[in-house]
Amino acid sequence: MWIKKAEITSFGQWRQQTFLFEAKNQLVYGLNEAGKSTLYQFIQAVLFGFPTKRKKGQDYTPNDGSGFGGRLLIIHPTYGAVTIERYKAKNKGKANVLLEDGQQGGEELLEKLLYPLNQQLFRQVFTFQQEQLQQLDALSEENLHEALISLGLSGSNELFDQRIQLKNHYEGIYRPRGRKQPLNQALVAYQKLQQKIKEKEAQESGFQQLVRQADDEKRYVTQQAAKNRKLQEQQLILEQQRLNWSGYAEFLELQKLDLRSAATDIEQTELQNFYQEYQQLIKEQEKLHAALQQHSGNQESARYYFYLENEARIQQLLDEKVTITRMLDEEQRIAVKLAQATAIPTNWREHPPRPFANEAAIQQLFVPLQNQQKELEEQKIRLGLVKEQRNQAEASLNDYEQKHPELFDKKKNPPWLFIAAGVSFILAFFSPIPLRYILIAAAIICGVGGTLKQNKPVNKDTWQEKLGQLDVYEGQVVEMTEKVTRSQQKVQHLSDQIQTELRHRNMSNAENEFAVVQENQRAQNYLAQLQTSKELQQRQSSLRQNLMQQEQRFEFLAEWLPLNQKNLSEKLLVLEQFAKEMEQIRFAQTYQENTLLQQRIHETQKQQQQLLTQEQPVLDKFHLTYPSEIPAFLQRETEVRHKQTRLKELTESVLPLFEQEKTLAEINGSLRTLQQEIQIGEQQLHQLQEQEQRSRLQIQQMQADGTLDSLYQQASQQRAVIEKLTADYAVAKLENQLLQDIATELSEQQLPELLKQATSYFQELTNNAHSRLDFSEGLVTVDQLSLYNLSTGTKDQVMMAFRFAYLTLQQKHPLCPVIIDDGWLHYDHRRKYQFAKLLRHFSEKYQVICLSSDQEMVSYYQELHQPVWELKGVQR
Repeated sequence: MWIKKAEITSFGQWRQQTFLFEAKNQLVYGLNEAGKSTLYQFIQAVLFGFPTKRKKGQDYTPNDGSGFGGRLLIIHPTYGAVTIERYKAKNKGKANVLLEDGQQGGEELLEKLLYPLNQQLFRQVFTFQQEQLQQLDALSEENLHEALISLGLSGSNELFDQRIQLKNHYEGIYRPRGRKQPLNQALVAYQKLQQKIKEKEAQESGFQQLVRQADDEKRYVTQQAAKNRKLQEQQLILEQQRLNWSGYAEFLELQKLDLRSAATDIEQTELQNFYQEYQQLIKEQEKLHAALQQHSGNQESARYYFYLENEARIQQLLDEKVTITRMLDEEQRIAVKLAQATAIPTNWREHPPRPFANEAAIQQLFVPLQNQQKELEEQKIRLGLVKEQRNQAEASLNDYEQKHPELFDKKKNPPWLFIAAGVSFILAFFSPIPLRYILIAAAIICGVGGTLKQNKPVNKDTWQEKLGQLDVYEGQVVEMTEKVTRSQQKVQHLSDQIQTELRHRNMSNAENEFAVVQENQRAQNYLAQLQTSKELQQRQSSLRQNLMQQEQRFEFLAEWLPLNQKNLSEKLLVLEQFAKEMEQIRFAQTYQENTLLQQRIHETQKQQQQLLTQEQPVLDKFHLTYPSEIPAFLQRETEVRHKQTRLKELTESVLPLFEQEKTLAEINGSLRTLQQEIQIGEQQLHQLQEQEQRSRLQIQQMQADGTLDSLYQQASQQRAVIEKLTADYAVAKLENQLLQDIATELSEQQLPELLKQATSYFQELTNNAHSRLDFSEGLVTVDQLSLYNLSTGTKDQVMMAFRFAYLTLQQKHPLCPVIIDDGWLHYDHRRKYQFAKLLRHFSEKYQVICLSSDQEMVSYYQELHQPVWELKGVQR
């Protein structure tokens, strides 16, 4: 990349100025204050942003309010001509980038174009200033490695400084034998905390045992709850078996029967047709015999004429005999089923129940109540524990007060022992020597006793502590009592809500969830039974209405036939007999001659015998001896078909409830036994839950003193501190090691080539006055001379040679122009000329912009035919 044009709208002293640059080497000449540094700062500001205002730094903001900023035209190896525009008052000072193809962008596009060039590299790699030329003074080989790699990355010893900073940073966090470092202190504090925790846990040895006990009790509670649920499921199954016992009993009866059909539908139809035809022949014979007996013709009467007038109606009634008989049978079966139905509860007759959709809805209804009941039980246990502690504290206080009655003795006893000691001591002066010693010894004993007694006052602090502890327990009792009362009120409120919901659903009150499940099952069974009964009643009503209509059709026969007090079936029999008699009369009137009657009887008997012979195989197949047995056989087959259908229904609806055959007495007995087991199981579960809650509360109280819990918390916090410090230490050390590895690797790779290039440039700068750069005993040498023995200008040229050598190694990817700001102050005229020649040669790979106020350098550029243009500056 190289800079082609700079257009300054307003920046420092420049206003509406345009500067054109060459792609290679050029010298920008100007006297002091001509604006050379301002031009450099403008290029840097457009590329990387405006500098922040500083008190001591130079401010390039225009005072006349004109547009602060401008634009650069650069030539990029990939994107071609790129215009970069930046104004302080526009878009918050952010850049606007316009590519050659018309694409536009902002800061992100600019960073993409310049990458990996940044402001730091621009300042320290591609900008040559005089102060940078002093950094390699008296370097050792080791430091040269560091400096060269730092130059390779940032153009200065920044990498070396960063490694030193990282080393100081991680050594400031931790040292293997340090004491003042944060991580060292944190580790010592953590070890002390661990020791305290071990001591505290040893003091509370029963704590872990209590925790294990609570875990065991929790497992017992889970096992007992599962056992209770299993018992309740068994009870629910038994309840369903009891409710469906009548259907199961019917199933057992049907199962015992042989319900195999002897004849198919086609065979039954064939038997029915044969029987009807056979009966028709029998009727014909009966008519002929009756006519033969009554051939005299004296049977004409009013009854016969009535029959003739109503023959069609009578025959229609007789033709519907089968239909009416079936209706009577169906009505009888429906009546039996309705009679067998379970009695309807009185409270559901007017207002039927509205059961829950499923058990999940019932469980959801009871969840708040069960949670509140559990909380109430825990609070009761807490209250019991607090009361026990209150009673123990009260007993301890009473015992302490009994042992120290002087707590309530406000009178002070005189110091008799001190008085006796004083008297004995005084008397000793007036007593002879043997007695004097005795009195002095007595005085000493009394004095010591008085002192000991005085030094053992009643410990009122212990008494006050016990009083305070008792007050605390009393306060906890009052607080827990209030909580229990509030919880009881909540439980009662939730229970009332459940009972209200049950009444709203017209279901009886129940104490627990399982009872509601049972009641809900009964309600669902009742509704199903009610629906079935309703359908049966509708069918029964329809049948009775049809049968009543059939009864009305017999009214025209009341005067001629004895039908009073007879049911519909009996009326049909009477009517059938009446029709036979009338047909005999008709036949007798039709055939008056006995010969014809006998001949007709003979023909009928012959037809009957032929028919019987024809159908005899069918009769033999079904083990029927006489045709008269066919109706009973067909009736039995119909009943078998009906029972088969009923057995199938019961198999699908009732049989799944009964895995084993049981009696109703066994079911009721099992229910009673299960209810007792469930009651015992609930009691055991309650006891186990109470014991577990008691253990949990004891654990909480053991932790409530805060000592062990506080130590755990402190240890956790200390671990967090150690982890953070360890992470910071590890990151800093890894970064330092990484930089060290990079420095070592790159310096070893680049150092030989770098020395070769630096030697070449150094020879050119000194006009071959010096031939070689090398190392001697770890130090850079010039023709085996130490840097200490060189002049300041030669030292600067050593540094300049290394800088140009580095840029030469990177010449395949030139990121930016090289800008040199009077970097030859210590050069004589010969070396300035050599430096100018070096820049001409170096500009074949890099754009070089020299900013200088040196008139001598201008003459060298002109002599070498290199571009020179002058900054005139701006008159102020």
